[in-house]
Amino acid sequence: MKKYILGLLLLLAGISLSLHAQGNDEIFAKFSSAFDLFKKENFQKAGSEFALLYETWSESSLASDSCFMAAQSYFNAGDYPTSYLYCVQFIQNYSDHPNIPDMKFQLGRIFFKTGRFKDAIIAFDDFLKAYPGSPLFASALFWKAESYYQLGDIARSFPLFNELKEKWPDSDKASLVSWRLNVMGLEAREAKFSRLMAYETEKAAQMEIGGMQKEALQEQQYIRVYYLLKTLRVRNELPGSSKLPLYVQYTPQNAPEVDSNLKSRLNKLNVLLEAKKRILELLLAKIDAYMREISP
Repeated sequence: MKKYILGLLLLLAGISLSLHAQGNDEIFAKFSSAFDLFKKENFQKAGSEFALLYETWSESSLASDSCFMAAQSYFNAGDYPTSYLYCVQFIQNYSDHPNIPDMKFQLGRIFFKTGRFKDAIIAFDDFLKAYPGSPLFASALFWKAESYYQLGDIARSFPLFNELKEKWPDSDKASLVSWRLNVMGLEAREAKFSRLMAYETEKAAQMEIGGMQKEALQEQQYIRVYYLLKTLRVRNELPGSSKLPLYVQYTPQNAPEVDSNLKSRLNKLNVLLEAKKRILELLLAKIDAYMREISP
């Protein structure tokens, strides 16, 4: 900012000599008053006075400088739409002015400040092609890279930041470049960690569901065996059931010949199958609750 103010002071000194030579003391006095407001960082008021000066004396030799200062003042005040208007007017009306590169650079900054990152990239790219020797070249390259970053296009922003770091290590944007590269490195590691965590979580969930499905299938097999044996027991109690195998032909009344040990084992199997059935019902309820929980 200090370098910029110094440049404007030199501009003001040149304007002063020119206007005094022409006898335009009133115009110079108004311009000086607006410039004092600019130096005091009362940018909104300075912008208003420069704009009024530009519109009132549009045919004077001071009109281009008033338009330029109005664009700068409104930009510093954060009034980007108004700054844009004077910036465009300056570029259109004073295409041969020595401050055209500054205005084109500022146009890109206005686009960036208002979130029009694609337009900012175009503006900075045009500036870089038109003014490769400009003192603002490194800054324009930085804001182009930053615009890509804001769009999430890391593949294009990262090489530009690296180019800045290697070719312009002493530019006024060097510290910002280092900071941005560090942030991008942290974000890349965080994204990688998040992907690994998501993968492990999904893998664990799939393994858990697979295990639960396997247990459910086993429990269903137990239940099928249980109901088969139960059906066979019912059939044993009907007439003509003597053709069934010995191990399913038993009741306390009609199968005294069945070995007591076999009876005991079959009774235990019935108890086990009843327990398995209850366990399966609980397991199925758990699976159903889990699926509802993870459903989007």
